[in-house]
Amino acid sequence: MSFSQLNDIILKLTDEVTVQVLNVLLRHREIIDEEIVNILNEASSPESEEDVEQEVKEELVPRIALKEVRKSLYKLNERSLARYRRVRDRETGYFVYYWSPIWERIRDLIVRRRKSSLKKLRQRLDYEERNLLYVCGAGHNPVTFSDAFELGFICTTCGEELSQKENAKTIQFLKEKIEELEKELKTGLDELDGLVELQEKVK
Repeated sequence: MSFSQLNDIILKLTDEVTVQVLNVLLRHREIIDEEIVNILNEASSPESEEDVEQEVKEELVPRIALKEVRKSLYKLNERSLARYRRVRDRETGYFVYYWSPIWERIRDLIVRRRKSSLKKLRQRLDYEERNLLYVCGAGHNPVTFSDAFELGFICTTCGEELSQKENAKTIQFLKEKIEELEKELKTGLDELDGLVELQEKVK
C-alpha cells in the first residue's frame, strides 16, 4: 500500500527520507530504528545480477544510515506524528526505543491540509465563475474587467493589449481537481482507518 497522499503532505513539511520512515511506521504497530534502516535499504537493494550491473552503471543509490533514520524519527516526534516507548535492554544496559505512528495526529494533518487545498481551489473557482477576466497574449496574470479598464486594457508586465480570457477550460479543470481532491481525502482516510483496524487485530 502506498500512502501517496500522505507523502505529498509530509514532503511540504520535511524531507524525503522522513516520508519513507513514516511510511514504514504506518505498516508496523511498533518498530525499532535499526529495523527501519534494514527495511529501507532492502527496498532499494538490487534483486539480480543484472540489476547490480545496471545500478553500477547508473551509480548506486547511497544506503540510508542509522543516524538519518534517527534524525527523521525525531522530526516526526517533534511534529507529534510519531511516539516512542523506551525500554532498557537487560543484556547491554542500553535503552531501546520502540517507535509507532500517532494516528490521530496523522488523520488531523491530512484533513487540515486537504481542506485548506480544497478551500483555495473553491475560492479560485468562485473567482473564475464570477468575473470576466482579461489577459495579454503572453498569459501574464489575468485581471478583472474593472482593473483592465483602469489599465486601459494594457498589460503592465509586457505592454501588450489585454483581451477577454476564455476560462471555460480553467473552470472545468478546477471542478475536476476539486472532485479528485475530495475523493483522495476520503480514500486516504479509509486507508488509514483500515490499517489501524488491522493493527488493532494483531495487538
